[in-house]
Amino acid sequence: MYIEKVAKRVVDILETRFITGPDLPIDDYTASINISSEGIRLDGNISFHSAFVARIGAIELNMQGFRENRLDTHVAIEASLLWRNIGVALDFYADVEGYQGTGTLLVTYGQFSLPLNTRRDFATGEVTGSLYFMSINNQNDIVVVGHPNNGYVQMIARGITTNFEFRDHMLEPFRRWNFQNLLNIALAEIPYPEDPIAI
Repeated sequence: MYIEKVAKRVVDILETRFITGPDLPIDDYTASINISSEGIRLDGNISFHSAFVARIGAIELNMQGFRENRLDTHVAIEASLLWRNIGVALDFYADVEGYQGTGTLLVTYGQFSLPLNTRRDFATGEVTGSLYFMSINNQNDIVVVGHPNNGYVQMIARGITTNFEFRDHMLEPFRRWNFQNLLNIALAEIPYPEDPIAI
């Protein structure tokens, strides 16, 4: 199936060129926090920096959302790539009431969803597509490990898992990741099938 071939090639390129480092940038940012639990209260700001994608457990094509739309002028195919067990490492400086200190977090997201779309124009034969980060599939499927292992750092980790506004600053750079160049490589390498059944 054409979309499976495109997805496989995209994954190959991702695994060799884009998994870690500057190709998947994550901005430095500062977020306010105000939570309390078990006698510990965090009220202040946490500055995160030097973040990077440390690992992606698996990337696979999700055909549950597969859709083909064939019109007189073009055919469009939709599916999505699923990234599983994405680990993001980041350092932080905490400036909260009663505690100032540095540390490191490893935030593991259970699953990301990236819509994958292709379109072929019948008149010109041009094939185009798009691939972008859309969402965390389950906001409850997040695990955070913090160092040093003290009550304040564990509360910061808890804020990542329970407070959307605190966590959303981290997600914003994901939405700006641009996979268009690597998708264009896959689309250029894999010919669009003339046989509609092969799509």
